[in-house]
Amino acid sequence: MPSYRAYRLDHRHRIVSGEWLDATTDAEAKAQAAELCEEGDGPAVELWDSTRLVDEIECPPNDEAKRAASSA
Repeated sequence: MPSYRAYRLDHRHRIVSGEWLDATTDAEAKAQAAELCEEGDGPAVELWDSTRLVDEIECPPNDEAKRAASSA
């Protein structure tokens, strides 16, 4: 089974953390990486298969970030 690497990115698109994902297809890995958006507060997750960028997934803003932005 191929191993993918998913990186949570901050607002400057710098790596905050990374996780290994085991998936049989790119689509399965993308679905797993999209779930990381729900667990973090960053704006995006990059998904890599070795040196190949599979996708950059944009995360919807969470409710806390929306409230902070609206009160500023």
